[in-house]
Amino acid sequence: MIQESGASKLLRVIDCGLQVFRGMPLQPGKLTMLANEFGSFVEQTTYERLPVAVVDAVKLRVLDLLAAALAGYHFNRHASLLPVFDGTGCSTMWGGGNSLPLRDAVLLNSFMSHALYLDDGSRFAGGHPSSVVIPAALTLAEREHADGRRLIAAVAVGYDVFLRLGRVIYPPAVRRGFQCTSLLGAVSSAAACANLLGFSGECAKNALSIACVLGLGLKESSKSSQSQPIQVARSCEGGVMATLYAAQGAQGADSMFERGFLKAFADNPPMDGIVDGLGTAFRLFETYTKVHGGCRGNHAPVDVLQDVVRKHGIQTEKIAGIVVSVDSVTYAAEIHEPANGNQAQFSVRFAVASALLNGDASVFRYTDAALADTRMRNLMRRIRVEVDTRFDVDYPNKRPASVRITLTDGHCVEGQIDNARGEPELPFDASAIEDKFLTLTRDILPQGGGRVRDLVMRLETLDDSAILVRELVA
Repeated sequence: MIQESGASKLLRVIDCGLQVFRGMPLQPGKLTMLANEFGSFVEQTTYERLPVAVVDAVKLRVLDLLAAALAGYHFNRHASLLPVFDGTGCSTMWGGGNSLPLRDAVLLNSFMSHALYLDDGSRFAGGHPSSVVIPAALTLAEREHADGRRLIAAVAVGYDVFLRLGRVIYPPAVRRGFQCTSLLGAVSSAAACANLLGFSGECAKNALSIACVLGLGLKESSKSSQSQPIQVARSCEGGVMATLYAAQGAQGADSMFERGFLKAFADNPPMDGIVDGLGTAFRLFETYTKVHGGCRGNHAPVDVLQDVVRKHGIQTEKIAGIVVSVDSVTYAAEIHEPANGNQAQFSVRFAVASALLNGDASVFRYTDAALADTRMRNLMRRIRVEVDTRFDVDYPNKRPASVRITLTDGHCVEGQIDNARGEPELPFDASAIEDKFLTLTRDILPQGGGRVRDLVMRLETLDDSAILVRELVA
């Protein structure tokens, strides 16, 4: 059989879309547009059709995301944003318990979820699906009094749309200066919400197509701890708006993905395989989860450093210098001289120094006081971060890091890993995610978070998702 080239297939898809515009029926054997493919997927995916492993993974992602959101609330990252909202409604702001209009609550919940960079992510999509999919789905589920099974299916659908589209636009979108979570947030949250509301394939297609124009974010915003989460949250809220708009009969372009969204963020976007296994091979397992604080780019350097220090029994005071090598994408986001604790979240030097001084690089370490500490400043001066272009060759299939530690006696030790812990190749088990949740929420929630953990881990048995949301109040 002659293999069809990617370019030929893309032209065939576009031609198919032109026939739709002309009112002509699609010919047998021709591809439908992606919006219609995803619309059918949204309509047809139910809890009963999900593999058990997907259900279990969704519950862990929900628990992991709530840990990040409640920590964001606890650290008061939303304080300057909350006064912007002056309405009341029937949707709950997690942590504070404020009653807000649906879209305001979605935006705030997403903002807090992403504010500390503790949310999960994908090195293949270059973004964080949980902080846009779950706040939209859970906040809408509360309003709709949807049961836990509907919520689980909605989250699985939102993740799949995010991750499948992300593989097409990443990393070209980042090279153009965009931030993928914000680009993918609206369309993936719309997919989750459309599934939760039981949309037909046609209505879901409209929601996703409309959402394509409601998500935007720039990579440079990562330099500001307040503008980065707001662009992610705005995209999440945009997906909810697109869904509600489509419910009123608003139409979206069938060809939005091929001729608009994908073309805008990637040159010659690879269309082959984008819908392979759609509805059966769920992509949720491509995501990583975190235990360290800060940007994901910090984590492989911290992991390999800790491995080398343990293996050789190195004492911090015996270190003369450290060279950390990373790929160019990680280096582009690195803030070498952070001005405050928030910027330190993007500093490999700070993360590595924290791991040496404190034994960890947890979210609690990224503070102004820690950055100003004399021991921290002295140690950071001995750390250099550089690009190793060899690490770009297989990116993002691998996101390696290496360290070379020079001791005061002149002896050098080295180490390298292909990926940080928590990646699909080295996943954390359920107990690790539960421990993370309980550690981050023990001073926030009644019963130290145990009640919420139990509700999430049996989410499929809940008759009303509002039961869970009511427990998310400090």
